[in-house]
Amino acid sequence: MIQDSVHAPDRRPALAALLVAAATLFHVFYAGLFALSPQEAYYWEWARRLDLSYFDHPPLAAWTIALTTGVLGDSERAIRLAAALHSAVFCAFFWLSVRRLFGARVALVALVAGLVVPLFALGQVIITPDGPLLSGWAMALYFTLRALDEERPQWLVAAGAATGWALLGKYTGALLLPQILLALALDPRGRRMLRTPWPWAGAALAGALFAPVLAWNLRHGLASFAFQTQGRVAHSSLRPVLVARYLGLQAALVTPVLLLLAVEAVVQAIRRRSEPAFRICAIFSAPLLGLATLVSPFHWVKGNWLAPIYPTAFAAAAALALSQGGWRRRAGVAGIALALAGSVYTHLVPLVPAVPFPARDEGSAGWRALAARVDAERARLGPDAFVAGCNYKVSAELAYYLPGHLRTWSGEIAGDHGLQYRYWFDPAALAGREGLLVLDPREKHTCERRAEACQPLEPLPPLEVKRGDATVTTFELWRCRYAGPPSALPGVAGLPAPH
Repeated sequence: MIQDSVHAPDRRPALAALLVAAATLFHVFYAGLFALSPQEAYYWEWARRLDLSYFDHPPLAAWTIALTTGVLGDSERAIRLAAALHSAVFCAFFWLSVRRLFGARVALVALVAGLVVPLFALGQVIITPDGPLLSGWAMALYFTLRALDEERPQWLVAAGAATGWALLGKYTGALLLPQILLALALDPRGRRMLRTPWPWAGAALAGALFAPVLAWNLRHGLASFAFQTQGRVAHSSLRPVLVARYLGLQAALVTPVLLLLAVEAVVQAIRRRSEPAFRICAIFSAPLLGLATLVSPFHWVKGNWLAPIYPTAFAAAAALALSQGGWRRRAGVAGIALALAGSVYTHLVPLVPAVPFPARDEGSAGWRALAARVDAERARLGPDAFVAGCNYKVSAELAYYLPGHLRTWSGEIAGDHGLQYRYWFDPAALAGREGLLVLDPREKHTCERRAEACQPLEPLPPLEVKRGDATVTTFELWRCRYAGPPSALPGVAGLPAPH
């Protein structure tokens, strides 16, 4: 690994800090300009019901939201500050890691690439489990590198703590333990460390930090583990069209030129694995990239799932471009410019309806209008009227935007699996009460047994949401006198597709 000279003053660390600070401040400002996405509203619902873990994911995103909203209140900006905090940690340790691998010049280029791609630019705004996963991932990489560079195995305890942090963010963090072990096993310095107790103490610490998730799952019949394993297998089948979707999403989120440079850099890192810096890049990028590619013909690989591969992929790509020049350098400059343009576009989409974008994919549109309409309909029914969405997205958005953050119910009232809502509320408690049921037709196969659960079920005028001249969705609403769940809630085989 490269160590920069300490004799000449280097302004690149200060420039890196300035870039990260400017990007973070901009995104904190921007975060208050548009409505929460459904996933953010759902994680906010988690945050106001703190637990050891949750049905869909581990708890660190929710815990961070609880911290920021506990200090600053429940505004959109306060909720999204959780994303900015994790992004700032990620950027700091990304910079430090790449500087150790290839020097400050490469680190600055890789950091710029990371800041401008839409995937990471949006990650500074939208709070999801990927935020804590990436911040923990970058810390684990840095502490592993520091242990190797300084031949001080004690740093592996910090790497273990960072791995536990990543695991509390998202289950993908489990890849870090074998990756760190492989990095140690393939390096003579690391093999010496494996004969000490420090790496094993780090692994034990990672397991201890993950214990709340284990405890939650043991208390709930391993439900989250089943959802993320059996639930995914149950929704898998050979569909070659998914490969095109997989590639298209990555090209959209990373932009085509930087995506090609990143993948080519991972291939080159594997070929140059005899060089310690490139070997690290291969170890921390190739496994997840290979796994996602193998799975892509059978299961929808969502765009954010590959986020952890790009830090070390960008590091390797920047190192190759700066050392070899030529087409790589020209492509890198063009790729960064294109990625910046892509990020500007994605930032404008929720603010400017005139910007071309598929209306039905605009996730933040219409929720305030829906809440106003539901509040007016509920006022006609009386203060005891309940509100239920046909899936977690509608339920969470209404919980956030209805006055007083009203408690809402989800698809479990119609016999569907209400995800985390299933663990919060017993739908039988609504029996005999009158309320409102809301369906977003973009979410298919939800509330299909509503006529059994609601007797009577009276339709209300729908609410059309527009983006410019295009229709985003048309919410369907009903008055419902609740008779009870139509049948027992489905088991794992009937789970909704994991998100």
